Amino acid sequence: MSNSYFQRVLVVPATVFLSVVFGASYGSGREVVEFVSSNGPTGGLVSILTLAIGYVFLLSLSFELARAFKAFEYVSFFKVLLRRGWFLYEIVIVMGMIIALSITTTVGGTVLEEHFGIVVWAGSLLIFALIVILNYYGRTIVEKSMMLSVAALFLVLVVLVAQLVSGSLRDIVEAFSANPHQTGGVATALKYAIANGGYLPLLLYCVIGLKTRAEAFTAGAVAALVAVLPALVFHFAFMAGYPEVVDERLPTYFMFGYVSTPLMLNIYVIVMFILIAQTGVGLIQGLLQRIDNWQVQRNGVPLTRVGHAAVSAFAVGSSIALGTMGIVTLILRGYTIMYYSFIIVYIVPLFTYGIYLLLKNQSSAGKGL
Repeated sequence: MSNSYFQRVLVVPATVFLSVVFGASYGSGREVVEFVSSNGPTGGLVSILTLAIGYVFLLSLSFELARAFKAFEYVSFFKVLLRRGWFLYEIVIVMGMIIALSITTTVGGTVLEEHFGIVVWAGSLLIFALIVILNYYGRTIVEKSMMLSVAALFLVLVVLVAQLVSGSLRDIVEAFSANPHQTGGVATALKYAIANGGYLPLLLYCVIGLKTRAEAFTAGAVAALVAVLPALVFHFAFMAGYPEVVDERLPTYFMFGYVSTPLMLNIYVIVMFILIAQTGVGLIQGLLQRIDNWQVQRNGVPLTRVGHAAVSAFAVGSSIALGTMGIVTLILRGYTIMYYSFIIVYIVPLFTYGIYLLLKNQSSAGKGL
């Protein structure tokens, strides 16, 4: 991996964060409709602005805290932020990973079945294989694969924007002019940001290359803006079919059928499937970073590639098994509890004690600017 400023600061943090967030937050479009477009045309824009601002602060502060204290995996990060209470986040994130991995394998399989007629178990098995293989080859290959996936996504979005401008611009303008502004966009966007951002400490391996406070804040801002771009494009696209799109189970399918072409839908489904797999890859890479650090402290060496593959296989396999047993459904009912847990163990400490630590460390950090 190149050590250039462009790669370290602008590319790697943004692509890792978007790759992990996309599968769980954008793939079907249901989440964008739920937290953004359901607030109406202008209310949705307020949601996107709020989401962007929330991500900027959350990512920038987390990146700088990780850089300043050399805490690039979640245990060391929370030993700084929560001190003896670091294990509280581990309890929450284990539950979160079970949910995320189970959703990743199930949704990925379902997408291929609904669109291409491939049986669910085959799609889930393919995601399982992708996660194990990519984590076997390590963080560098994981980051490169994420960059390629995000590049493919943005090519799809560029084509979609062109199609919107050429064929659906009048419908979009009419939606904005015909529908009054709705309130509530700020509250839904903050919930959206926290639900996604709670996984960020698992992804701190993506900022190991940051050298200064300015780089950390720049990386946070760029990653935040990149992460909301799909939401912005999807929101405008959804407005071409508003308000019918709000009631659609798979809004992206509806949207591509309404404003784009069958070929673009096929391409998007493939890209979406890969990014759904990348969600699992990115989360497990954070778990491997934690295990490697523990192994180094205990035995002086990290896990081998085979060890990484074995942990990945166990994590994904366990999540699939738990999902078939119905345990994940039970956990999903406690999703609201997990959301508030993120607030308690991560968001509030970061914006209070975390800021205090950064201000206290300002003089030494300032020398690197």
